[in-house]
Amino acid sequence: MTIKLIATDMDGTFLDGKGAYDKKRFDRLLSKLAEQEIRFVAASGRQLLALEAMFSAFTDRIIFVAENGGIVKYQDQILFEEKMPFDQVLEIAEFVRRSDFIEGDSVLLSGAKGSYILETADAHARQKAAMYYENIQIVSDFSTVVDDILKLTVSFKPETVLEGEAWLNAQLMGARAVTTGLASIDIIPSGISKETGLSHLAEKFKIQPSEILAFGDNLNDLEMLTYAGTSFAMLNARDEVKAVADDVIGHHADAAVMTYLENLVK
Repeated sequence: MTIKLIATDMDGTFLDGKGAYDKKRFDRLLSKLAEQEIRFVAASGRQLLALEAMFSAFTDRIIFVAENGGIVKYQDQILFEEKMPFDQVLEIAEFVRRSDFIEGDSVLLSGAKGSYILETADAHARQKAAMYYENIQIVSDFSTVVDDILKLTVSFKPETVLEGEAWLNAQLMGARAVTTGLASIDIIPSGISKETGLSHLAEKFKIQPSEILAFGDNLNDLEMLTYAGTSFAMLNARDEVKAVADDVIGHHADAAVMTYLENLVK
C-alpha cells in the first residue's frame, strides 16, 4: 500500500497510559516519515492549544486536526475552522446542565484562546479539565466568555454515557454529540468529524483517501477510520471501533502505534 498521510487519535491510541509519549523515539520516527514524504497528523478531540503544548517541539513537523475535526492547522496556518454560534453554545450548555446524565456540573467550553469551566463545577471536573485543556478560565457565567468556541465537552455517568450521547443527538439541532472517553462527551457542529479534517488535508495535499492510514479507539474516531484507506483499532478500543477497522493492533499503553509506524518505515 502507498501511504502519504498518517492520522492518529491521541488518548487511548497514540498516547500511553499516562497520557504521554516518547519524544526521542517520536523525533526519529518523524525523520523517517519525512524521508518517505509521509505526513503525520495528530487527530484528537483535544483543543488545539493542548495539542500544540503536547507537541511543542514538533509543531512545524506535524499537522493538527483538533476539536474532533473542528479546526485544522499546519505550520502556523489555519486550514479549516468551524466555530459554533455563541447563542447556540449558551443554549446547549444550559440544556445539558439540566439533564440527569451530567456529573459535577462539568460543562466546559473549548475556545480558540482558552477553555472555560463554571465555578460550580466540582473538583473532579476541574482536575479532568486540567489534564486535557490549556488556559483554563473559571467563570461564574458562560455568557461572560469572549472567545470563538469550537466545542463543548461534558462528563456523564460512565454507565449511561452512551445512552446520554443518544439522548443528546435526539435533542440537539445544528450540533452533534460524540463519546470521546469512558465518561466524556464532546458536542460539536453538525457535519463535523475527524473525517472533515482529513478531507481538507486530502484536498490540500492532493491525497486520495486510499493513501491515508488511521488509528483510533473511540466513537469519535469512527468517521476517520471509515474514511481512511487503511485503518487500525487499538486492542483497548470499543467494539464498535474494532468492527469498522481493517485490523486490530496492540494496546495504547504499549505504544503500539509508534511500534507499527517504526516497522512501516524502517
